[in-house]
Amino acid sequence: MRVWWQWLDGQMAMNSNDTTLEIPQELITAAARWAARLQSSDASPVDHAQFQDWLDQDPRHVRAYDEFDQLWTDLQDVPLPPGKLKQIRRVRTARRAGIAGLGMIAMMAVGADHFGILDRISADHYTRMGETRQVVLPDGTQVSLNSDSAIKVAYSSRRREVVLLRGEAFFDVHHNADRPFVVTDDQFSARAVGTRYGVREQSVPGSPDVQVEEGVVEVTADTSRERVMLHAGEGAFLSDDGTFAVSKTDVSNETAWRDGKLVFSNQPLCDVLATLEKHRFGKIVLLSDAAGAQKVSGIFDLSNTDQALSALVAGLPIRITLATDLLTIIDEK
Repeated sequence: MRVWWQWLDGQMAMNSNDTTLEIPQELITAAARWAARLQSSDASPVDHAQFQDWLDQDPRHVRAYDEFDQLWTDLQDVPLPPGKLKQIRRVRTARRAGIAGLGMIAMMAVGADHFGILDRISADHYTRMGETRQVVLPDGTQVSLNSDSAIKVAYSSRRREVVLLRGEAFFDVHHNADRPFVVTDDQFSARAVGTRYGVREQSVPGSPDVQVEEGVVEVTADTSRERVMLHAGEGAFLSDDGTFAVSKTDVSNETAWRDGKLVFSNQPLCDVLATLEKHRFGKIVLLSDAAGAQKVSGIFDLSNTDQALSALVAGLPIRITLATDLLTIIDEK
């Protein structure tokens, strides 16, 4: 999933007076949970006392927690001007391998807008984080762009091509049998036969990369050259081996963002968070696999992702900590 805690896959090495202390993964996770708990507004004196006991148990606990505390202090100093995030200027030295991984997460969080600029330079149409919009192409085809998305239009006398540079787009294609309409990205192409369909990057594992609301779409994988024909109500997900998994798809729910909504029906919390993350600045960090496996059903307003997170807290046994404006921590209660 794209809601990460990537650096937990290894061990964190810390140096103290030329002596290396290896921090086991379970201690890293424990430090993150203590940090999230103490940042919470409902942290009690009992919590603080238990935290002090935990620190006294092992010097590695102190070192692990210090890294989280300092990183969050650095992040608190980052301004958030309207429409654009500024780069973090203070990032701790990457002498500690594990915390460097967390530093990379923080940098990616505040640098999302920066990296998007590279695609926007090449794009003919784009949206910023949290923005959706509609555009009309020269042939009358209507395109809805999801949050943080970009497309490049490459029309010729014989072919109408749209390159999806990032994000997700939905196309209401103007029919022209003499000029095929094709959407491409770096993994597949989707050719329309007078239709309405959506295409998106592989952002949520198992979710369709192409979904058809009306008509027929021919989808071809770039590597394997496998080809499938999708009809209304079907979606296709491109697997790592270059084959397509085709399934029935509720296109209205999958593309509810066109109406300013996000709709989930019995979906794992980890997937819901991955989708929410695409519509808000910063990163959502999920500490518990058990919490991530819980099922979620509901309709959420795209214009208020904080409200969506509050609704999740009310309905699930989870704890959410807004560590900074750029970092949200989620764990079991």
